Amino acid sequence: MRLRMNYNIRYERDLSHNYMVVGLGDIDTGDYRYKMLEAQKTKGLMACSLRNINSDSFLYYEADGLRSIADRFASKKMNYSQLMDFFTDLEKTCIDMAEYLLEEDSLVMTMDTVMVDLARGSFRFMCLPGDNREDIETFAMELTDIVDHNDEKAVNTAYEFCMLVEENGYNLSVIARMMRDKMAQSLETVSQVEGQQPVEHIADRSAVQATPSPDFYEDFDEKEEEDTSSKGKSKDNDMKSYYIFSILSIIIGLLGIAIRYRYPLTPRQNIISLSIIGVTFTMGIAALIYASHKRKTLEMQEIDDNIRSEISHVKKRKEAEKKNSALTNKNEYRKKKRRSKSYEDDDFDIDEEIGNGFGRACEKGESSAFGPGNLAFAKSDEKAFGAAAPSVLMPNLQMFASRKADTYAHASAPKDPGTTVLSDSPVKEQGRLYSRGLNNCIQISTDKLPLTIGKMEGCVDFVIPHKTISRIHARLFRENGNMFLIDLGSTNGTYHNGCRLQAQKPVRIVPGDEVRFSDIVFDYR
Repeated sequence: MRLRMNYNIRYERDLSHNYMVVGLGDIDTGDYRYKMLEAQKTKGLMACSLRNINSDSFLYYEADGLRSIADRFASKKMNYSQLMDFFTDLEKTCIDMAEYLLEEDSLVMTMDTVMVDLARGSFRFMCLPGDNREDIETFAMELTDIVDHNDEKAVNTAYEFCMLVEENGYNLSVIARMMRDKMAQSLETVSQVEGQQPVEHIADRSAVQATPSPDFYEDFDEKEEEDTSSKGKSKDNDMKSYYIFSILSIIIGLLGIAIRYRYPLTPRQNIISLSIIGVTFTMGIAALIYASHKRKTLEMQEIDDNIRSEISHVKKRKEAEKKNSALTNKNEYRKKKRRSKSYEDDDFDIDEEIGNGFGRACEKGESSAFGPGNLAFAKSDEKAFGAAAPSVLMPNLQMFASRKADTYAHASAPKDPGTTVLSDSPVKEQGRLYSRGLNNCIQISTDKLPLTIGKMEGCVDFVIPHKTISRIHARLFRENGNMFLIDLGSTNGTYHNGCRLQAQKPVRIVPGDEVRFSDIVFDYR
């Protein structure tokens, strides 16, 4: 379980609202900064109010619909786009704070106080009058842990942020602006390479979200796009020719009717004119019907092609992600295997050779065969490890020889099975949560912990699609072999054996306990 910060913070629920409460102690709350903090209406700062209870002062920060970035990105890590949104919101918040005469050093930058609005995806910050500069370096290091390590750009950006924070002479607004400008330039470079329009202003969140992700179209072939566009133009030209032919045919038929009524015709001319009028009208109407039918067919075909292309893009992206993850896991496995193999080569091969030789010597009764005075051993050791080998390895070899001698000396002695003493370490509890009273039983396995529970798909490990469950509701985790349950500030609460849990206060659960998320009851067994 991650340790909480040193600030005097607790979580409270008053009627239908969640609050983060900060105790101020004997601090003078008459300072103008507290008045400005209550009056501010900026989107980036958490709204708060100052309350006096029993001669003590407290700041109540509204936390409805908010989760800390530690809880939000516990299951699905922060990607490059979300990191860019973070720096954009941080810069804008620092600029807005100046309007209320609040210093940006008063931002409390910790994993528990930087919040995410789950409905909008924007970031919110806690302002506490005073100098909180010492939190920023720790926050920057912890930020590298919650970014997606499969996203190389996000990892590099997080470490760049750490380096800027460590340097003196920069403030948060300058750092955020530098990071935001650099990320915007990289996006413009990628979009220009792939033929997309560059992002002109990164602060416009809607414009950034409307721009297609470059990674999504990384496998798209520009030649295919040109071919499809040329085909579409040729089809449009064909459709126009059909419409023009039908209109001309109808016009010719109308001209034939006008000539019949205007000029007297012989019987032969009359037959010819009637046949021309009938043929032209028939051809015109037939061409018009065929063109409309073909247009509908082409529209349906275009829709099908778009769907197929989208599905192919998604499949390619998923295959690329699987290949990248498999390659990463393979490289890590090779590194671990290489490291363990080097340890085995350094330690166990020597022990095995010496042990075999020493065993043969003990069987012959030559206990001093591998002693420090044995010339043959010294020469072989010097040959294998260099001139300095006897002075370095001899004490360890003597210790090894004494262990082997004790082993062979007691090999013929009868073995005493003795008594095995059980350790006092807690028993590792594994089980499942089974829902009660539902038509379809919900089972939550506790084999893989930590496990975040909620209804926001993509942000939690286990989704309960129920309207009374919060987006990020609660978490199960293991510590020292025991399993704990913690409420993450849910709206309708988390209960353990009938008692509602206080937010961010873990409680141990054991088999036989009753756990309730909102109005859904589970039995742990």
